[in-house]
Amino acid sequence: MHASGRTRVTIAVCAAIGLLALAGWTVLHHTSPTTVGSEGLQTHQRARATASVSPHESIAPASDALAAEQDLKRLRAVEPEQANGAARRIAGEQAQQPDLYAAEFVRRLLTQDYRSPRQTHLAWVQTESAQTKEPLVVGLVPPELRDRLAVYSVSDAADGASPVPTEQEWRQLAAAGSYTSVQIQHVTEPLAWTNAVADGRITDPGITGREVAALVTRHTKGSRGEHAQRFGIAMTLNLEGPPDRATWGFVAAVTYASIPIGAP
Repeated sequence: MHASGRTRVTIAVCAAIGLLALAGWTVLHHTSPTTVGSEGLQTHQRARATASVSPHESIAPASDALAAEQDLKRLRAVEPEQANGAARRIAGEQAQQPDLYAAEFVRRLLTQDYRSPRQTHLAWVQTESAQTKEPLVVGLVPPELRDRLAVYSVSDAADGASPVPTEQEWRQLAAAGSYTSVQIQHVTEPLAWTNAVADGRITDPGITGREVAALVTRHTKGSRGEHAQRFGIAMTLNLEGPPDRATWGFVAAVTYASIPIGAP
């Protein structure tokens, strides 16, 4: 969880963002549960520089092209994660239905015990990762970098907060004895995504999109006992599943936003 709200418009999912924008997706520019000592508002937006879902937006602005170039540079710098933790892999009925998978993936992603290694959490994300060749999803991401996209999309904080805090923030939260608990509120399929599929703009039959709303509570131990603060989370993600895969997997986070509920 992070202390901010942000739109994650990655080079890989800019088209999906376009779909969400058409659906009227609103990003909450506020603090998210994992940033330490964050008081003001933060926003985050990734590069928009690949295939467009709108026939009127076939050429990306120069600023978007530059942002995409910077995004690719950061993606190349990401160290490939080694998938492990097969015992923790989402399985059973939750792996067979996209709504259930999205809910369980977000629940596990945002459930963070900072006393455990951050790398272990990212390795689990890699275990759940899946790849797609859908042009409106992978965009400018070259094939050799697509295996890093899942982890990158939840951990890159160059322009704002991310679902998984930075290594420094993770250590600070660990020192404070913090951890989070998560309650999933609802899962929906974006109308714009449904319309795009119906219009034949999505060519990969195994790719889909989901919006997940959750309530995250960050627990912190202090001299006067445990302090808890709640955050409303909105996250959208791309998933890949049947018929391309036997079960559902995580492709990338598209948007991530949070807002504090009540007094800090």
